[in-house]
Amino acid sequence: MKRSIVLVAIAAAFGLTACTSTPASEQNAAPVTQQPSTTAPSTSVVTEVVTTTVTNPPAPQAVAKVDNRLGYGAIKLGMTLEELRAAGLTDLAWEDFSHGCAADDKIAVSKKKGVERITLPAEARTSKGIGVGSTFAEVKRAYPSASEYRAGWSARVGDNAIYAFTGSAELDHFADTDEVFAIKIGAIDTDCAMAYL
Repeated sequence: MKRSIVLVAIAAAFGLTACTSTPASEQNAAPVTQQPSTTAPSTSVVTEVVTTTVTNPPAPQAVAKVDNRLGYGAIKLGMTLEELRAAGLTDLAWEDFSHGCAADDKIAVSKKKGVERITLPAEARTSKGIGVGSTFAEVKRAYPSASEYRAGWSARVGDNAIYAFTGSAELDHFADTDEVFAIKIGAIDTDCAMAYL
């Protein structure tokens, strides 16, 4: 019996050491200690590349020059014949005239002073509502400073311009009931002969 107890005690001691012993490969390894992690948390970095094709930049827009000269539509008093031709406003040419003026039924142009007369189209009206067919009484009401001249009535409109409201060539004097046959805008300081005005 003593022998059985001794065997059981040896077996138990042997079993305990077998269960608690460290395997041989780990016995020779350095002891592992738990250290806090020092690596930073992982962060995603997104890089966006924007590319732009560079070509010649657009030219700056030219500032439109405002022409404040008195006139009708694109034709202004004082414009040169070259300006009129470049804008496609006339076919007149200096070679067709033997003196310093070029004229047709729409305009008269001086080499020295530019456009001196503009004949308005029949459907045109002045800023005060006077047009072909208006009476001279209406002209006088719209332009109180108007005065009679050999071909009708005229009214100053600006520093160097007049409206010429012409009547019938058959009349020497124009009554209030007579009608306007044509309207012209003319420069006061002119170089062309009166026939062109």
